[in-house]
Amino acid sequence: MKKAVLVMTLLAITAGTWAKGQGKDKTAPKKVSSNRTADSGSFGIFMNGKRVGTETFRIEEGTEVSVATSDIKVDDGTTKAEQSSEMRVAPDGNLRYYRWRSTVPTQEETVVEPKDDLLMEHITPADQKKMDLPHILPASTSILDDNFFSHREILAWRYLATSCITQEGRRSCSRALFGILVPRQHIAVNASVELVGRNVINIKGVEQELNELKVDTGGDLWLIWIDDKLKVQKMAIPAEKVEIVRD
Repeated sequence: MKKAVLVMTLLAITAGTWAKGQGKDKTAPKKVSSNRTADSGSFGIFMNGKRVGTETFRIEEGTEVSVATSDIKVDDGTTKAEQSSEMRVAPDGNLRYYRWRSTVPTQEETVVEPKDDLLMEHITPADQKKMDLPHILPASTSILDDNFFSHREILAWRYLATSCITQEGRRSCSRALFGILVPRQHIAVNASVELVGRNVINIKGVEQELNELKVDTGGDLWLIWIDDKLKVQKMAIPAEKVEIVRD
């Protein structure tokens, strides 16, 4: 299998909850205990070079449960949208709970919870006619919802932690496949992730040498640039002329 090589210091984040994906613990927690912030901040969302929105996020790692929360506001001049998400993950990396919520322009909600050997979607659409949609997926499935770019950072952490080896101080990474669920589309797909290498790119007028990852979900091709502290600095969907840049 093809391997690429990068030189970087992987922090403890990649060995923690967000990097894992196997286990059987499905008990829903009520609170976060002894948590620390793995990352927080905001991403600017750009289409055709124009800023159209912002995602504000926080990713915390705890001894009982880890939580990633995000709020998105989009205004492209003709359409406004406000959405939020919350993801809870057990210490073994398995999904405990996920919620997506829209407040503008319509009120909608989707909740995903593990049940037996399924992931169950509880869907409340704009007409408020609730329905359940089961997916034959393990709790180790990654959530990669539409518009929430911090979910891509979490996937990048999992990839770097599980698909790379260190030899003579250098880390080599193989291409890997991850099962993902996209709750907004109510579909499950495979995401192929691979390290392209280290490249120098210009971000807000400053050149930075970053590690470039390629994520292919079969329909969309994403490029992700992540620094040596495992903070995503930029993402792009070239075919759609969309860029996401850390503020």
